[in-house]
Amino acid sequence: MPGNTVLIVLLLTLRISYSLTGPPAPRSVSLVPDFTAQTLSLSWESDSALFDIQIFRTELMENVLNVTVPAAIDPVSGRRNWTWISRVPLECTSLSAQVRARQENTVSEWSPQQIVMGSDVPDKQEAQMNPVDKVVLVGSNVTFCCIVPEGKQFGSIQYRKRQMEVTRMSRRSFATTVTNMPQSGPTGTNIICCNDQESIITGTVVFVGYPPGDEGLECETRDLQTAVCSWRKGRDTGFLKKSLLTRYTLNGRRCNETTRDVKLCHFDRWENIWTLIAKNSLGTVQLTDSTPITDRVHLLAPVNVSAVPLAWNSSLRWDWTIQSYKTLDMLCQVQLTSRGRSVTRNYTGAGLSAVQLDGLRPDVVYSVSVRCASLRSFWRWGDWSAPYSLHTRMDRPEAPDVWVWMTSEVSGWIMWKPLSISDSHGALESYEVYQKDGDQDRWTDLSLPPSTSSFIFTLSNSSVGDSTVAVAAHNPAGQSQHSIVVVPEFRADSQPSASEAVASDGRLELSWQPWPNASQGYVVEWFPTGSSDSSTVQWTRVPESNTSTVILSGSLEAGVRYTVSMFALSPGATVLLQRHHVYGQELVPDKAVKSLSARKSAENVILSWEPVAMPNRRGFIRGYTIYLTNASQQELIANVSDPALRSYTVRGLSLGSYKFTVRAYTSAGEGGGSTVAIKLESDSDMLVVQLLVALVAMSCCLIVISVFCYRKREWVKKAFYPEIPGPKLTGNWTAPQAPLDVKPSPHSLVHIVESPEWESGKKGLVPVPEEEVEESGSVDENVDTDSDEPALLRYYNQLVTDNSRSNYASDTSGSSTSSVDSTQTQVTYTGIQSPTSAQWAPVYGYRPQMQPAGGEDEAAAVFEDEPQQESPSVAYKPQCSWQADSPEAENFGGSLGSPTSVTSSQFLIPESPEEDPEPSGTWFQRFSRKN
Repeated sequence: MPGNTVLIVLLLTLRISYSLTGPPAPRSVSLVPDFTAQTLSLSWESDSALFDIQIFRTELMENVLNVTVPAAIDPVSGRRNWTWISRVPLECTSLSAQVRARQENTVSEWSPQQIVMGSDVPDKQEAQMNPVDKVVLVGSNVTFCCIVPEGKQFGSIQYRKRQMEVTRMSRRSFATTVTNMPQSGPTGTNIICCNDQESIITGTVVFVGYPPGDEGLECETRDLQTAVCSWRKGRDTGFLKKSLLTRYTLNGRRCNETTRDVKLCHFDRWENIWTLIAKNSLGTVQLTDSTPITDRVHLLAPVNVSAVPLAWNSSLRWDWTIQSYKTLDMLCQVQLTSRGRSVTRNYTGAGLSAVQLDGLRPDVVYSVSVRCASLRSFWRWGDWSAPYSLHTRMDRPEAPDVWVWMTSEVSGWIMWKPLSISDSHGALESYEVYQKDGDQDRWTDLSLPPSTSSFIFTLSNSSVGDSTVAVAAHNPAGQSQHSIVVVPEFRADSQPSASEAVASDGRLELSWQPWPNASQGYVVEWFPTGSSDSSTVQWTRVPESNTSTVILSGSLEAGVRYTVSMFALSPGATVLLQRHHVYGQELVPDKAVKSLSARKSAENVILSWEPVAMPNRRGFIRGYTIYLTNASQQELIANVSDPALRSYTVRGLSLGSYKFTVRAYTSAGEGGGSTVAIKLESDSDMLVVQLLVALVAMSCCLIVISVFCYRKREWVKKAFYPEIPGPKLTGNWTAPQAPLDVKPSPHSLVHIVESPEWESGKKGLVPVPEEEVEESGSVDENVDTDSDEPALLRYYNQLVTDNSRSNYASDTSGSSTSSVDSTQTQVTYTGIQSPTSAQWAPVYGYRPQMQPAGGEDEAAAVFEDEPQQESPSVAYKPQCSWQADSPEAENFGGSLGSPTSVTSSQFLIPESPEEDPEPSGTWFQRFSRKN
């Protein structure tokens, strides 16, 4: 018990001492370099498990690495090992390494430094570049160093003619790193080191490529004994240097029978398991293939191929060079090639070496090849035999496809499709054409050369609608069957009416109702509308069981209008069922509308045109667009959607110049446009015409009114111009007792002079201006007496009484002209001058008097002796009915006119030099009386 206590105390003392001084330093430290792998292997002995490691560049004592790592004990050597991979070649500079143990928070002393000498030591004075001939994978990062000779100055390191950034590692060593290196050329990539004079000091080569990429190992047998293995090279490694090429071993044996893309190896004996190893400096690939020999049989080509040909078939034979093939179940393939077309047929059998070829065409040269494969476990087809030429015999031609195209009631074309080489069954010698009219028993035949495919014929009038034609082909082997067609009746495009159709999606689909007697099927015919060339006619036959067909748009030229007709065929007639006008593809019209004209009508313009010619439409005309052209732009003003219309009226245009463009359009778009210009201006001719029309209309109205009034003159006279009753006169007026002494006045026929004896209470002549007659108000304005224009006076006819005569004696200075040769008592006074205000004096009345035959003295005496008794010898005295005190006297500044009738505007006494005075009334009354 005391001994144990001593031991425990001793151990505690040692532990405390260990904890204070740390673990012991590693022992037996060694440093081993691997310059190829660029690694440093450090090994030592120690009881600790955790260690600190430092690595320095010896010359400059720059720390390169400082890490703390665990290190396990190697069970064999009992030492601890650690390896470091340097990204810098170890030759570039000397490196020093040291290690120490770590125990919790304490560390041991550093072990002595271990040094690896580089190539930059003083005893190596020559220039060096490391690494040398380095082989790396594409995309790698590589560090290169240059060691300059003693006494030389470093300049630069260049890679692919590019100067690189460098790091100084020692007095003579400089390093640079190239990242993501691309694949090098076949001979590698150079890296050079230059001095300060840009002269090359040294350099190295780096090879950048890929590991092997071979794949697809396959082994097979050709003779059921030996083996041939092949594989694909895959990705190129990029190396051509012999030491860097890929090395191949197959089942442990070196394989050198290689090509560039496909690798082959031959073995004398078949093995069920095959292993391929491909290796280069960057990696290794291993491929395996395992299969029994019966599953990998690849037959050789047949030999000695021969045939015995007939017209429609032939027998074919061949031989095998391998005896073991004669018991092998085979699948053989025969390839027949003629006129650029190949057909393959399959045959089976054990050791197959002969077959029968059926379905051949007469007089055709075939190229025949044969290959075979194992039937039980098909691996791949064997090799093709050498081509063998097989020529079949001739036979009678096929019947040609015949059709009849009528161009009129009595003429047309017999057309047939030339036989192809495969249908002629030999070289054609001629075509035989036959025709039979009506009830004739014999055919009329004609032989045509083989290059002919149509023949024009004419029908007799008696055989129209009942004629038959036939065509047969002839070659050295014989004549074909006759192709018979009953001649159809001629039908123009409008009989029956044709509908419109357009191909879509590259095809024109047609269908029709079945015809009960179409025992020989149907024919669909098409040709360019309006064409008279038989070479443009195409047709196709449709079996009786079908009532539809498709015409590919390749048979219809784009933009060309075609007439498509469907016929039903029977032994006795060829009947037209339907007719269409079609386009394979509509295009825009290539011509504009024709004869575009513009005509104005008032404020409108009427445009008219002729349609586009049929060959230039290139589609169905859907309508017309009308544009108003302004400068460089066009404005759409109308879209005429009815293609049948040929005119359009543009309404509501103002005066000016206009240009109109009319374009026809199809479903493909608008074609070219025709332009017409017109100028709208005021129509002077039309104005003259309108005036003339108005004048003629007014003249007609006046003539009608005049005729009416003439025929109804009595009614008009009574309604508008009744007769004025004449005054009752006493005495005999037919014969005056004495001649009248009339003194005409040079200016006025009646002259009113101032009379001092004016009685304001007497009625007198009152001048009333015409414009004031219509007024009902007071007339208190002064009369313009300075005017030379006569004033219109209203005159009241009144006889002068005895009381009013006494003051007329002084009014004898005036002179008057009177007429007494009439019993109508019409007295007219004209030319009365308007008195001025200075001459105006009131008068008592107006009394024209008949002067006695004794002259002026007697007349004066008559006036002086008044009042006198009226006698029959004294003339009628019309009197004024107005008074001097009349309110109208103030307006007497107007001219004194002739006294008129109360109901008439005519002068009572006209101024006429004729002996017989005109009767009273208007000009119309006089006109009425004369008529």
